[in-house]
Amino acid sequence: MITKRGRAFIRLLCICLILITSLSLFTGCKSHALSPEKQALKVVGTVGDYEVNYEELYFLANSYKTDGMTEDELWELISENIIANYAILTLCDEVGVEYSEDELEDGIQAYVDSTVESDFGGKRGDYIDALEESYMTDHYVRFIARVDLLYSRIEAALAKSGEIVTDDEDIIAYVKKNFVRTWHLMIANNDGDDVEKNLENAESSLKALKDGSTSMYKLIGGALNEDLLIPSDGYAFARGSMEKAYEDAAFALEVGEYSDVISAKGELGTGEYVDCYYVIQRLALDDEYINDNFSTLYDSYADSVIAAKLDEVKETLEFKPNDYAKSLDVTALEKIDAGTDVFTIVIVCICVGVAVLVAVAVILTVKHFKKKKAALLADKAKRALRQGGNKNEAK
Repeated sequence: MITKRGRAFIRLLCICLILITSLSLFTGCKSHALSPEKQALKVVGTVGDYEVNYEELYFLANSYKTDGMTEDELWELISENIIANYAILTLCDEVGVEYSEDELEDGIQAYVDSTVESDFGGKRGDYIDALEESYMTDHYVRFIARVDLLYSRIEAALAKSGEIVTDDEDIIAYVKKNFVRTWHLMIANNDGDDVEKNLENAESSLKALKDGSTSMYKLIGGALNEDLLIPSDGYAFARGSMEKAYEDAAFALEVGEYSDVISAKGELGTGEYVDCYYVIQRLALDDEYINDNFSTLYDSYADSVIAAKLDEVKETLEFKPNDYAKSLDVTALEKIDAGTDVFTIVIVCICVGVAVLVAVAVILTVKHFKKKKAALLADKAKRALRQGGNKNEAK
């Protein structure tokens, strides 16, 4: 029979095992937030009502610095990109973007969970290593995710206020007035290319178009064209969607006209942006095209309205570095880590403590039962001796 003390030991053992099982579920979370180090959260300046942390300066400085770039040039790029983030937050405040903080935190956590799972096969350590290689902290990743989630809600806020129209006829009228439709020949200046030869090919292609010896359709399907993703019916876009040189040339054309050879950045199939030569033809933005591509055009329309609003906000904002930031050499900033995994450290410590309790409980339980067993054996031996004595007396 198990004594009251023995039952208590067994209950303690069961409780410890339940604790270990429960804690293992917590440690299975792949992307709980890392605690940023003090340096990462040090304020380096302001944009409007928002404070800017060192971690953002550190990421942007290391992302944009190149050999031969002066510190002033680097500061200009950093400031421009810092303003872009806080312009979104400022616009959200201005247009009354509605959100629940709990819902937003859930969305951020879902984003990080998805990133860890899809990009790193669920390996949290690989995610942390990648952050440090990219000069990022987990805290800054979550800030960027917050900005992106809030940006995605601007459209609904502007639609609610009427600044983005939702009536089909109004959308079509806007597209016809503010969009152009083009297709083009794109010759990319890849590493190792003969740039002068590329320019010569672009100019000879333009000459062939103008004298009618070829067509843009043939050029797009030919060996010279490196925009392999161009739709067969061309692109339709508003200002602010493409490189400025490309846009200026496209909006200056009449339907059917060809541009001169234009130099602008272009995206390769690899996602890399390189300098390119373009020959552009403007196409008619007719009802058939609009109806066939209405959903895409609506998205472009909404994006163009938001982009215009953001441009207005950016004009009112300035990154103001504080004295601490001004004392820094942004070409050689102090390194910061991705963050400290305090959660896992605490959980591991708790697990170790629980494991010690389990071990102690097991040891004490074993000792208790050994002692109990020894006592029973001793008692049994005494009874046997008494019984033996009684038998001798009876004889």
